[in-house]
Parts: sequence; structure tokens; C-alpha cells
Amino acid sequence: MNIKDLILNPDKFFRDLSSKEPSLIIPFLIVLAVSVLDAIYMYFRTLVMINLFPPDIQSKISIILAISLLFSLLSRFVVWLLIASLMHLISAAFDGEGSFKRTLEFTGYGFLPNLIGLLIIIPISCYFLSNVQIPTLTMEQLQDPTVVKKIISSIIPKTMLYTTFLIDIAVILWNFGLWTYGIRYARNLDLNRAFIVALVPTILLFVYQLFGIIKML
Repeated sequence: MNIKDLILNPDKFFRDLSSKEPSLIIPFLIVLAVSVLDAIYMYFRTLVMINLFPPDIQSKISIILAISLLFSLLSRFVVWLLIASLMHLISAAFDGEGSFKRTLEFTGYGFLPNLIGLLIIIPISCYFLSNVQIPTLTMEQLQDPTVVKKIISSIIPKTMLYTTFLIDIAVILWNFGLWTYGIRYARNLDLNRAFIVALVPTILLFVYQLFGIIKML
């Protein structure tokens, strides 16, 4: 197995790997690394935004932060399982053949772009957020969710939002490429059918990212 081939020649990577017994060790480590980096990213953003709240409320937010970090660690594994399940089911409609373990394995390798994307996004976000001036909200402002949302939107630099969004889209397109070849060899499909199967989760991820940035504008 050659990770370089996964990046530069995914067709060869998955074709060669399909002749070996399925193993979830490396895909698990890839998704785990993505989860840890995502949790670190969320922790940093929360530390910045926590200054919006009065000191007596900040201590209570630490409990919410701990729960959010745990959710962040687990959510990537849930997404991995859901995407693999979705592609496995759709490929069955195209007479796909192959075990779910193989689908799960090859789908997990498809999250490598997320790891690389986070390694780029985290320092960019740290740079922008470290220079942000954070006001302290009054109790009256905190009681109005619309006001809180407007203040948060005004604080987060638009350049950071657009930059991270473009990186996220590039990551999703890269996911799409890897999942296309992955599901092709995991389920013994031709390239056209594999393209259609991988397109479904790709569209769902794109809509999710688009909705997320619209909420922040």
C-alpha cells in the first residue's frame, strides 16, 4: 500500500488494495486524526468566542465546550459510517458486489483530504481570529438570539469565511474523486456507476457547507 498513490493515482491505489484482505486500521487512524484536529479547531474557536460572554457565564460554558468536543470527536466516525452505508446501498441498486467492510475501508481512505484541509484551515483561522477584537455582550443582548448572531457575524472576518469555504469545497471535490475510485473497486462497479454513487454524498456535503456559510453571513 502506497499513500502517495492514494493522492496521485487513486485508481491504482484502490485497484491494488482490492486484492488484499479488508483492514480498517489505517482508515480508522485517518478518521481519528481528522476528528482530533476538528476538535482542536473547535476548541480554539470557542476560546475566542467565549470572551463574548460575561465572566460569570464563561465558567458554565466550559461544560458545553466539553460536550461539544466529545461530539466533535465522535461525529466524524458517524459521518464515515453514514457515507459508507449510503454508498453501499446505492451501489446495490447498480448490482454492486462486495462486503460492507470493504466499502467502509475504502470510504475511510477518502477522508484523507479532510485531514490535509484541516492542516491548512487551522493556521489560517488562528491567524484571523487572533487579531479579532471581541466585545463583551450585556445580559440584554444575550437574551436576543438575533442580536447575538449579528454580533458574531460582524466579528468573524469575511475573508476567513470565504477562504475556509473554498478550501472546504476543494476538499469535498477531492473526497468525491477518492470515493469514486474507492467504491468502484469496493463494489466492482464500472467508473460511470461509481461516479453516480459517489456523487450523492458529495452533493449532500456541499449543501451542508453552503448552508453553514450562509448562516454565518
